[in-house]
Amino acid sequence: MTDIDQIRTKIKRSQQHTFPLYIHEFGLEMAVNEGVLSPHEFQGWRWYTENFPPVVGKSILEIGCGFGLPGLYLAKLGALSLVACDIDPRAVANTLENAARNGIDNVEVIESDIFTNIPPRRKFDFIFWNCPSDYAPNDYEYRDDLERGAIDPGYRLLSRFLSEGPEFLTESGSMLLGFPSGHRDDLLSEIIVANDLESVLLGSGTYPHVSAIYRLFSIRKRGPNA
Repeated sequence: MTDIDQIRTKIKRSQQHTFPLYIHEFGLEMAVNEGVLSPHEFQGWRWYTENFPPVVGKSILEIGCGFGLPGLYLAKLGALSLVACDIDPRAVANTLENAARNGIDNVEVIESDIFTNIPPRRKFDFIFWNCPSDYAPNDYEYRDDLERGAIDPGYRLLSRFLSEGPEFLTESGSMLLGFPSGHRDDLLSEIIVANDLESVLLGSGTYPHVSAIYRLFSIRKRGPNA
């Protein structure tokens, strides 16, 4: 079985539940609707929520919000504001539902293909993406919308995120990239260098019975003295 076959199997398994799923995590009551990647099969959100930098008073943009974590927890934890976006309208609706369910009102949820619908004058202290890190050839064609949350043909999405992201950062802001080990670090490094960026590994870790080593990188424009 190829890597792509394995991720397809995982995506299929993520929809073999009775929906909506209800989970209680980080003090939040969350519903997970059909058509959104299940938190049971895709667990990176949990590690990133636990290991996010301090957010009190910070403005946050979350790309690919899914069912709403970690963004909604960060908004409740003390972030100044959260803009959560997803290319899939089902994920947008799911995050809006969970924001209302938990009385979180310092959040705006919009449908956007990465930065496409983010107003160009908006600036954020943190731009976070638990990105689809499974690599596929550049000519790969998605079989369904769920594959967009896990597979990135030619790392075109990653390239867009890192090339366009700096325009939406505050002066001291940074892009926070969730990128597990075991994927194409060589291509990630090439994209960082090509965009004159610098990267710092903020942390890495695992969960029992989960093979992935989750990693969180802070990425920003290279300083003048670097």
